Parts: sequence; C-alpha cells; structure tokens
Amino acid sequence: MASRTARDAFAVVVHTFVWNDDGRLLMLRRANTGLMDGRFTLPGGHRQRGETVVDAAVRECREEACVAIDAIRPVAVLPYAEGVNFLFEATAWHGSPAIGEPERCDGLSFAPADQLPAPTAPFVATALECLRAKRWYREQPGGEGARLHGGGPP
Repeated sequence: MASRTARDAFAVVVHTFVWNDDGRLLMLRRANTGLMDGRFTLPGGHRQRGETVVDAAVRECREEACVAIDAIRPVAVLPYAEGVNFLFEATAWHGSPAIGEPERCDGLSFAPADQLPAPTAPFVATALECLRAKRWYREQPGGEGARLHGGGPP
C-alpha cells in the first residue's frame, strides 16, 4: 500500500447554488459533522476518488437535498489553505427538496440571496460575491488578504 502524502490530503470540495422559481437559494443547516455545525450552507461535499468535480456536485445535491441536477455550470473556484472549493450553479433541476442526510443536516430552507439565514458558512457570501461580479476565482490565503482575480467563469 502506498503511503499518504500531503498531496493526498488536499481536499477537493464542491458546492452548488440551487435556486427555486422564486429566485430563492436552497440552504442546508449542518449538524453532527464536527465542522461548521449549526451553520447554513449550500448542498455540497468532498469529491470522491476518481469522480469528476461536476459528478461530485450532482451527487451531493442528490444525496443531501434530494434534487436531481439536469444541467450545471461552473461559477467559481475558492482555494483555501487545506484544499479548494469548486462552486457550481444548477441551471436546471427537478425533485422535491428534502433533507437526504438527517445524520449530517437538521434544516433546509430557501432564502433570498440578500437575506441568508444566520449563521451562514463564510464561503457562501464569498461565492455569492463571485457569482454577482462574474469573477471565477477568489483566493483567501490563510483566511486573510482576500484578492479578486480574473474575469468571468472559465
């Protein structure tokens, strides 16, 4: 068996903006995960070995929020010290949103983007800023000194 290196531990995480017909954003409240519990966030999670980031985003929406993504587009890339967040936007989806992983989530709601439920995971506001500004990349080295780079999404 090969030994694990620092590269192996680099997290690849996906999140998806899912909007309803009223323009409200699907938010889930984390619970019992040990990371950001009690905070609202977008459907998402870690990419599995051998999985594309798009496939991971589609899978996480299905598993966490019980929605099937029919079409998706990349929105932003948000690197952080231990990994990278890939943000997508569902441009077509179907299903009845529900909590698909009650052991990891204890709340689900649709909220206006300018009135997100509190507390919200910090990256959500950053991701919304990128979406609005059509900026595809934002780096926050060490959580400080955020800089915006580049133009529109790739």
